[in-house]
Amino acid sequence: MKKKNIVIIDSSSILVEGLKTIVESSPEFKVGKTYRDSFVSVNVPLHGIDILLVDPRMSSVPQFTKFIRDCRAGNESMVIIALQTAYLPTQMLELVDGVIGLDDVPSAIISKLRNTSNKSEASTSSDNCELSQREKEVLVLVAKGMTNKEIADQLNLSVYTVITHRKNITAKTNIKSVSGLTIYALLNNLISQSEFE
Repeated sequence: MKKKNIVIIDSSSILVEGLKTIVESSPEFKVGKTYRDSFVSVNVPLHGIDILLVDPRMSSVPQFTKFIRDCRAGNESMVIIALQTAYLPTQMLELVDGVIGLDDVPSAIISKLRNTSNKSEASTSSDNCELSQREKEVLVLVAKGMTNKEIADQLNLSVYTVITHRKNITAKTNIKSVSGLTIYALLNNLISQSEFE
């Protein structure tokens, strides 16, 4: 079995070395390279990276957004996971495929790496674009103008789960805007026009 190549970008030596030790304790992952500078100043070669672990707090939301877009353009199959060492704005969390928290135990970190990379492989190899029932529920609430937090509260989910559902909806429908998703929901009879009047 080919090991998945992971790159870590974080300014903390302790965090980088700890993550490297945890990641390499699993036979399915290897840490190819680590960067201890801000990702804004690092020129990361994107080819051959399966998973990128990056701490978004090292820059502003616009800089992080540009960095993620550049990464996705250079390697569409790469999984990007945020290292959450402090509060992160929702705009940053919506850009990544998963989140590893500072308080996560090693087994949870390995599990998140495994699950996130497996979801990515399944979504890229699957021709099934059918929305799940939960994704349809989230889509309806998005179309009604609710925020991720409001959707999470109404459906008794975490905000991270709502963000994941929204990413899946965007991937399956190839629609990125709320207005586009609203039209999709209307055309597919998930909501009626009377709900907006």
